[in-house]
Formats: sequence, C-alpha cells, structure tokens
Amino acid sequence: MSLKGVSDYLRPRTVEEAFAALGASSRPLGGGTALILHSPPGLSTLVDLRDLPLDYIRTGDGFRIGATTTLTAMEEHPDLASHLAGVFPEMLRHVGSPLLRNAATIGGHLARGRLSDVIPVLLALDATVTVYDGISRTITLEDFYRAGIHERLMLITEIGVPPARPRSAAAFVKLSRTFYDLAMLNCACRVDLDEEGTVAAARVVVGETPALGAPVAPAAAALLGTSFGPADDEAAAAAAAGAIEFGSDSRASADYRAALCRAAVTRCLAVVRSRLGGAS
Repeated sequence: MSLKGVSDYLRPRTVEEAFAALGASSRPLGGGTALILHSPPGLSTLVDLRDLPLDYIRTGDGFRIGATTTLTAMEEHPDLASHLAGVFPEMLRHVGSPLLRNAATIGGHLARGRLSDVIPVLLALDATVTVYDGISRTITLEDFYRAGIHERLMLITEIGVPPARPRSAAAFVKLSRTFYDLAMLNCACRVDLDEEGTVAAARVVVGETPALGAPVAPAAAALLGTSFGPADDEAAAAAAAGAIEFGSDSRASADYRAALCRAAVTRCLAVVRSRLGGAS
C-alpha cells in the first residue's frame, strides 16, 4: 500500500513545531499502521513524530508513557509486565501481530479512537492522557473520548497510569474468532478491596459493542460494597448486558454481543478474584 498524493514530509524537533505543522491537509505520523489504511482525503503532508522526545516509559508514582513508545516496548517493559499481575502483556499480545506492535505507537493508537483492545484496559486503570493543542493539559482518558478531544486538532504527548492500590487486581478478556482477529467484544475489569475484603471501588469496561470501549457504571455499582463472590460477578455481568446498546456488524450481531458480554464480564471478574487470592 501507499499514501497517494503525499508530497511533503516534515520531521519537527519539538511538540510545538509538530502541532504548528498540522492542518487540514497534514497528519501526524507515528508508527503509520493506521494512517496507511485510513488516510484522509486531501492528505498532502506527513508530520513525522519520531524526532520528538516522546519515546519513554518512566516509573515512580505509577507510569508515564511517551506517546511514540511502541506497543512492543510496553509489552516487554519489566515493570509494566508485572503491574497488576500482568494485565498489560495479557492484553497487548492480542493486539494485531508482533510486526504491527513493533511499529504501532501508543499515542497513535489512542488518537485514532477505534477498534481497540488497549483502550478498555487503560480506562479500567483510570489512565490519563496529556495532550497539546497550543497548551499542554492532562485529562482522564475517559474524558478524552467523552468530550471528543481525539477528533480535534491536537497531539497526544503522554499517557499516565496510576500506581496500583494495596488490594487491587485487574484482568482483560477478548472474544474473537482467531487469536489475531478483531474482537467481537472485549472487557477489562479492575476491583479494589478495602481492609475487610469488601469492594471499595470497581471498573467494568466493555468494548467493541461495536462502539469504542467505555466504562459501564451499573456493572461497577453492582459490585460496590459486596464481598466479591461469584454471584456478584453474575450480577455485574447482567447489569452490563442490560445497560449497553449493542449493535451489529460483520463480526457479530447485537444479540450475540449481548450474550458475549455476560460471558466476558463474568470471566474477567473471576480472573480478578483469583488474582486477589480468591477473595470472597
């Protein structure tokens, strides 16, 4: 494949220069895995981001991940790999093929805002995103999509992942026809327990409905204050299936997705409970 009509290629050295080069006929270039398949009409200029100082994973108070960091770098980072019992590599090994993950960047993946196994996990972990659109600001990833900021002229510069709470676990489930296929439905869950073993906070995120992954508040509410047993998994799964407006596409029908949702949420929460030591 090729990008027809592209006549200019820029490699800015600063975020400010990169943003100034963006416009109706220009687009930022990270790994290029999405742009080459879905290039907009009238594209004439590529703004290559690889010279920007945004390829890093920094630890400390959680994680700070630069926007040009590849998915492979995230998958292989030892601290990210061990975070919350390995939920990142658990998810990332399902994202495309190894060759795609070698090229795809986390910033580009989040900016496209579609067909994602990554977004549900980051939403479940209360991730933040730092964007530059003339000024730099940090917002929750949930607000980034809810407000449609990903559709505006901007650059993602960094993703933030908060540190794990003392009694917290997360898991990811993808339901697809084949290992590398696009998900018919996916799910990411996180549960935080208090000192007495009661659910103090929870996140249940369901994606590819076929809409973009989003937190399902009624499912999380069904878990709060419970002792987090198998019956609570089923209650949360039923709440999720009842709250989501499923759609049909070439991968699955709406009715099938509703059934998959119950199975995915139940399975995901069961894995979370096992990672919490079988809390009940």
